[in-house]
Amino acid sequence: MPRWLRIVSCFVLVCLVAWSGSATAEVGVTDTEIKIGVISDLSGPTAIGGIGMADAITSYFNAVNDAGGIHGRKVTVIVEDCAYAPAKAVAAAKKLMAKDGVFAFVSPWGTAPSTALFPITEKDKIPLAPACSLSTTIYDPLKKYVFAAGTNYVDQSLFIVDYAVNELKMNKPKVAIFCQDDDWGRDHVKGLEMAREKYGLPPIAVQTYKYDAVEFKSQVINLMKEKPDLVIVASAIKSGGMFLQEAHKMKWKTTFIGSNTLGFLPMLKLAGPYGEGLLVVNIFAMPDEDVPGMKKLIAASEKYLGDKWMPAAAKIHPYYVYGWANAMIFAEGLKRAGKNLTRESLVTALEGLKDFDMEGIMGSVSYSAESHGSPGYARMTKGDVEKMRFVPLTEWKLVQH
Repeated sequence: MPRWLRIVSCFVLVCLVAWSGSATAEVGVTDTEIKIGVISDLSGPTAIGGIGMADAITSYFNAVNDAGGIHGRKVTVIVEDCAYAPAKAVAAAKKLMAKDGVFAFVSPWGTAPSTALFPITEKDKIPLAPACSLSTTIYDPLKKYVFAAGTNYVDQSLFIVDYAVNELKMNKPKVAIFCQDDDWGRDHVKGLEMAREKYGLPPIAVQTYKYDAVEFKSQVINLMKEKPDLVIVASAIKSGGMFLQEAHKMKWKTTFIGSNTLGFLPMLKLAGPYGEGLLVVNIFAMPDEDVPGMKKLIAASEKYLGDKWMPAAAKIHPYYVYGWANAMIFAEGLKRAGKNLTRESLVTALEGLKDFDMEGIMGSVSYSAESHGSPGYARMTKGDVEKMRFVPLTEWKLVQH
């Protein structure tokens, strides 16, 4: 082969390799960086949780980056506000994709905003891993690019009724629920109907509210008329606090039990006199628990956020821990996907997780190609206003149907 032809052939080969590399390069991934988008409530009705969740993800990946990153890549976290509004979540997602070029969405906030992103994840094949939602609609039916973690709302309702019957010794209690008018609330009602069949209970009394509601007097009046023995408050933080305040104004005496969304220390004050002794299902470890994951979480929070979240016992709430947990799961997927990271390889890697150890901050996580929802654990806690903490009353329990 003439020398000039060898030179031309080498040049063509180099161009083909370069073209091939650029053609297979994944959006949001370079040799040194992985860009992820976090869509959270920073200014809306659930901002007290949404800000913490976003901060936890940021502090987690700051720690990962300081330790060398993942396969030599640093993770850049870009946070956008959705104010707990589905339309704003979609707008934020489009901005993160078009302007910032993110690789994936990690822990988008809330059921309604997360479900609003489903068409985008399917059309653009961009992972949402995992969502910050415990609704079964996140993973049932199966959506290839969407994952969830934690004890779902159906199981939380079952857990609450199990506790009322077996621990509080309520005999065939009349159960009522105050919940949001969306998939989140419907999951709770579904769980109560399952519990009703299990224990032969009377019909469930249901009162719902819209996510942006600010007045709950009518719901309280309607539920009081039903004379329930047990009222489940499956609501956002402020909504739950305002509902309980309204119940106190009307001198309503019954047993209230909150879903995990009420497990925030400020809720003890928002609930007024009902804060003392308020029962709340909790699915994450407490800041003062001696478990490896919590120690790492607190150390990173102190290093990267400083006074903003210290002291830990007063500032780190369940959704802060949830954000950290979701970041752990996503990071494990990145590690298992290997150096040749693509969106498809991330999905495959996550589907291979089985009994992934969450270092004590929540139950283990498992996925498969057939299920992107992981079984979770729960325990009952009780509010202590003086000490400003929720005290565990039970051990962790995997809900059995």
